[in-house]
Amino acid sequence: MVPQKRKEKLAVDDLIKIGSEIAGSAAGATIGFFTAGPAGAALGGATGPLLAYTFSRLGAEMRRRQLGPREELRIGATFAFAAERIKQKLANGEQIRQDGFFQKQPNERAAADEILEGILLVAQREHQERKLPFYGNLIANIAFHPEIDRAQANLLIRVAERISYRQICLLALFGSPEKQNLGLRQEDYSKAGKVGAARVGLLQEIYDLYSQGMLNASGVALIDLPGVTPGKMNVQGTGAMLYNLMELWRIDLMGHDITEIVSLLL
Repeated sequence: MVPQKRKEKLAVDDLIKIGSEIAGSAAGATIGFFTAGPAGAALGGATGPLLAYTFSRLGAEMRRRQLGPREELRIGATFAFAAERIKQKLANGEQIRQDGFFQKQPNERAAADEILEGILLVAQREHQERKLPFYGNLIANIAFHPEIDRAQANLLIRVAERISYRQICLLALFGSPEKQNLGLRQEDYSKAGKVGAARVGLLQEIYDLYSQGMLNASGVALIDLPGVTPGKMNVQGTGAMLYNLMELWRIDLMGHDITEIVSLLL
């Protein structure tokens, strides 16, 4: 009979294998990562085994739930993306947080259990699967940043779920120090005449991010869509936190997703 803990570790590997359709090479590189235990343990980090145990236990629990094939694939891919980034960060000498995040508290489950489950549940329901690598990055970075407490992490999960993939690209664009080289419009649209349905839709997404406090307009208060000035938009608050923790700077500004947006904001 296979011991329970061994079954839990194998469940994570099974999910990662299932997620390979989306995760690709990330899945192949991380199968066995939690089975053998993360490099944090070898480096003397006391939290390494706790991180592996958290992933293994949650993976086993997810496998016991009634999931559709696509839901299982999304969860597995998110596991793979998170594991790949954790593996890279450990290889770079970064240390897993040591503040009790992975430990059960009196009358309360471990914060890591709650946060990992929350992100995986969001990934399970996420129809925009291009967001999954960034959910993986969010999991990985929260595991290394003790300044992100339980409440902040839950806020970030809710916000990340609510915004669209194109809004993620907008945060990547407006958070990049290279945005000034892209020729973004330096005037608002109040005198632009007919702007077209495609541009109006994009401006609505920008204004939505502004309304959530994730963007600022360089000190100018926006009261409507025509007031948006693309060249003056910057990330702030939860927008800046997601830019860093979801590693949105990894999105290629010269890639199709961003250039398509930029073409509407010239």
